[in-house]
Amino acid sequence: MTSNIWQRVIVLFLLNGFSQSLSASSTNKLIIKPSVCMVKKLGDICQMKVKVMWHHDHPINACLFQNDARLVCWQNEHDINTEIDISLDQDMKFTLKNDQQVFAYQQIKINTALPKKYRRRLRADWSFF
Repeated sequence: MTSNIWQRVIVLFLLNGFSQSLSASSTNKLIIKPSVCMVKKLGDICQMKVKVMWHHDHPINACLFQNDARLVCWQNEHDINTEIDISLDQDMKFTLKNDQQVFAYQQIKINTALPKKYRRRLRADWSFF
């Protein structure tokens, strides 16, 4: 009987710790999808519509920045779930912040569809094989 009580206490303790870690990790996570933009060749401008999601336990005032450029702001919000149009020509950092603090950030990468023009040779010219 005593071991049954200890098992329940341990299970409750583990579940409580697990739920707290989930809530702590989800409060400051900025999710921007898709996180990769495909262009034909390096240097091309990528324009796409992205979904921006974020949750905080308390309502906040915050703005989304693309590097240093302000894209959109929210007043007294605790859930952000919207779509915005962005334009990139290189990898960019998106930051959700206000005047006092940075809440979260995410990097959006650019990939090229065509391989790079110059490639390093895999073997030397003088090889016998």
